[in-house]
Amino acid sequence: MRGFGDQTDDEIVLAAPGVTGDVAAAARSSREAYPASGDFLKDQPLISKQVISDITMCADGVIIFVAALIAKWAYIGQFLDLTRNSTPYAVIGGVGAVLAVAMLKYQGIYQFNALSNGRGQKRRILIGLFVTALLLVGIGYLLKISEQYSRGWFVAWFGLSTVLVLSLHFAGSRFLQWLVALGSFARNVVIYGSGEIAESVIRGIGTSSMNLRVIGVFDDLPPDQIPRVPVRGGLSDLIVFGQKHRIDEVLIAMPLTSELRIANLVEQLSLLPTDIRICPSAAAFRIPPKGLLNYQGLAVLELERRPMDGWAPIIKSIEDRVLAALLLIGFAPLLLLVAAAVKLDSRGPVIFKQKRHGFNHEVFNLYKFRTMYVAEGSGRVVQATRNDPRVTRVGRFLRKTSLDELPQLFNVLIGEMSLVGPRPHAIAHNEYYSAVLDRYANRHKVKPGMTGWAQVKGYRGETDTPEKMRRRVEHDLYYIENWSVWLDLKIIIMTPFYGFIGKNAF
Repeated sequence: MRGFGDQTDDEIVLAAPGVTGDVAAAARSSREAYPASGDFLKDQPLISKQVISDITMCADGVIIFVAALIAKWAYIGQFLDLTRNSTPYAVIGGVGAVLAVAMLKYQGIYQFNALSNGRGQKRRILIGLFVTALLLVGIGYLLKISEQYSRGWFVAWFGLSTVLVLSLHFAGSRFLQWLVALGSFARNVVIYGSGEIAESVIRGIGTSSMNLRVIGVFDDLPPDQIPRVPVRGGLSDLIVFGQKHRIDEVLIAMPLTSELRIANLVEQLSLLPTDIRICPSAAAFRIPPKGLLNYQGLAVLELERRPMDGWAPIIKSIEDRVLAALLLIGFAPLLLLVAAAVKLDSRGPVIFKQKRHGFNHEVFNLYKFRTMYVAEGSGRVVQATRNDPRVTRVGRFLRKTSLDELPQLFNVLIGEMSLVGPRPHAIAHNEYYSAVLDRYANRHKVKPGMTGWAQVKGYRGETDTPEKMRRRVEHDLYYIENWSVWLDLKIIIMTPFYGFIGKNAF
């Protein structure tokens, strides 16, 4: 039986009879373009190209604005030795910064390829800043305010802005080229399928500059039916591999005539927090694609997208850690009071730890104030029920008010959980409901949360039937597919009224 465990993490394909030389060479090229270590599969995060572009755009705006103030200080304050109010210069500096960034963006300066290779940047930056200067002169003339500003300051401002922006982009392009060589922007791609389409994909990726890196090929066909491309394992091996390593994209390489097989693949793979795409051999396909991409001349349909990309995970991480830190400071007296009450009420530790599945099924220790006389952990799917004799006197109050959940703020602070997200269930419950509910495992495409959309909508507490859990899962998936900062804030605001205290809390 084939299995991914028989290969090392930095393998892409194995030498095997029937593998054509150009395919093997392309696979090696895809692998050897980056450090030959398996560490990148797990530890090295994918740097978002959009984030880099946005940061550069903001940096240009700040540079141009600050250059206006520096030019005012140097030319008017030092060279002319005059005293003038800085506010008008700050206003025109802000307007100029916005116009300049808009002009540079219009010229494609902030596209990642333009930022990294540096070709043509100098000419486009000069044109963009020159046009911006002309626009400002025209605006000043029409508004009859041009006489309020020194022409010498204006020339000094744009001269300094040009030097600083060109310097930033020159240094930035060199730095980005270094990061590209390290593989920091490379998307880890896994291919499912091993026929001619897979060969074409491997060949295209291995000879392209698309920052794609094939880290494995999987297929469930018997070995004697796989004529060309050796594989790591089947679908189950791919899922386990994806839970252990960072996969940015699963590319299904098989003909569209295998529609039922493809539909099953998409359903099974959708539990992984990764993009799912297909490289078909024909134009028609019944599963509606979410996007059409071009991979070196190969048409690729996008079937599933990861829930959060670009700025989204950064914003959510900042949101979680800042709010968790503030809540820990604000609730510190309450935490100490509850800890003392738990300690005085019954013997045992104050904090209860239990294993939970987190993002991409990673196991972590979830913290709670202990509310029971004996710990859970028999392996049976047994939830707390009303009037449960295992619950202590203090524990009953804590569970009713959800105060037992407060230690999870530490889970949020260290990055294992989010303030808002699908609630983490006991591992035994996960295993049970994964087997009886479709898409249950998709909840792990984001970090679990202290509160969530399901909780504020009344789906909290005991889930003693698959139907109750199904409704909870539907709300969790709605949250994942519609995440925004505003939805998080809405849930956080609703939680004290609908999530902490309710008829289902016990």
